[in-house]
Amino acid sequence: MKKIKKIPDIGLIGISHKTAPIHIREKFSLDDSKLSKVIERAESIGIEEIVCISTCNRVEIYFTSVNMDHSAEGLIKTLGEISSSSITKLENILYKKFSKDAVIHLLTVASSLDSMVLGENEILSQVKDAYRNSAIINKTGTILNKLFHQAFRTAKLVRTETAIAKNPLSIAFIAVELANNIFKGLSKRKALLIGAGEMGELILKYLTKYKINDITIANRSFHNAQSIIDRLNIKANVITLDDIENQAEKTDIIIASSASIEYIITKETAKHILKQKNNNPLFIIDIAVPRNIDPAAGKLENIYLYNIDNLKNIADENLKSRLNELKAAESLIESDAEKFYEWYENLAIVPAIINIRNKFDEIRKHEFNKYAKRKLKHLSAKDLEIIDNLTIQIMTRTLHDPIMYIKGYTSYASKEKKKIKENIKIIEQLFGKGI
Repeated sequence: MKKIKKIPDIGLIGISHKTAPIHIREKFSLDDSKLSKVIERAESIGIEEIVCISTCNRVEIYFTSVNMDHSAEGLIKTLGEISSSSITKLENILYKKFSKDAVIHLLTVASSLDSMVLGENEILSQVKDAYRNSAIINKTGTILNKLFHQAFRTAKLVRTETAIAKNPLSIAFIAVELANNIFKGLSKRKALLIGAGEMGELILKYLTKYKINDITIANRSFHNAQSIIDRLNIKANVITLDDIENQAEKTDIIIASSASIEYIITKETAKHILKQKNNNPLFIIDIAVPRNIDPAAGKLENIYLYNIDNLKNIADENLKSRLNELKAAESLIESDAEKFYEWYENLAIVPAIINIRNKFDEIRKHEFNKYAKRKLKHLSAKDLEIIDNLTIQIMTRTLHDPIMYIKGYTSYASKEKKKIKENIKIIEQLFGKGI
């Protein structure tokens, strides 16, 4: 009989707005090349399944491995390489979660309870995209497929059963709200939006709600920017990234959310813009990760630069209004995590049950064949088939209650991993070391 296969554990390595500021988080942002490096390294360090989530507020890597310590260590080393950070520094900013703690964390993240803006909508679609990207390249399997689909169901349940996402805010909304607070109204102001991705589209939508009537979009793709304008049915000018400097001279506020990995506005560019503006103030809100605006530009007189971490005060006010719903949401998450983990723990016993059935079936076949060749050789092939089916039914009915008891006891003991292992040892002793 085959040896019972060890079930891999679930792990998570991450960094978020709760553990590190923007100037550190942006080093871990997974662009295509860095993501490829993590994926390529995964198999060599014993990782079987992997999903990488990279957003403006977090980078989290969910994975499975039968040698969790080795795989986690290898993953941390890889993150150190792509961020040019020492292991010592990483220990202070990375968080590690395993088994049920990792499950609860993913369900919490997908339900937007761990977001800077509690109840925001964007995170669920970002988690779905991350999962889909891994599934497409066959980097997910039985465990993470089940886990992420559970996270999607839980997030939906939290949104429908609680008011946590009622009138949801978002990073995009808060950025525009900050701009509105700075100017005490935006209707007479000129705005320059850098980036026409998903976040850019949200910002554009909120800007129009504040009745701003002079908007320019700077984007690498003219077509993408124009598509958003047409979709929202608004008026806006479109320029290339090369024209930003000239346009900035005529604007009051810049909101940047481009996916660029290099600064779009450097300190020198900002100096030139100020000169052309006769040193009139320029407000810049940079919610991109990595940042689009050189932080040194914010030290110039009359440049007022805000990054995504500066939005926290508004986010905290949002949190206060939703705290009453938090406990209800956490209760739903805990319950769903328990159900998932019960299924996961039972995976450890499934191979043993299959092996029990296989061993009994081997005995059944051996005895049936022996009788078919000797004492039953006078019977027809049809009669032998009936007897064969009868022995299968007897075996199945005989094993049903013991197997159901094993499953039930395993579920009861699922909170204690040692008991699961003890169950498997008992099975081996009862039915033979060959299982």
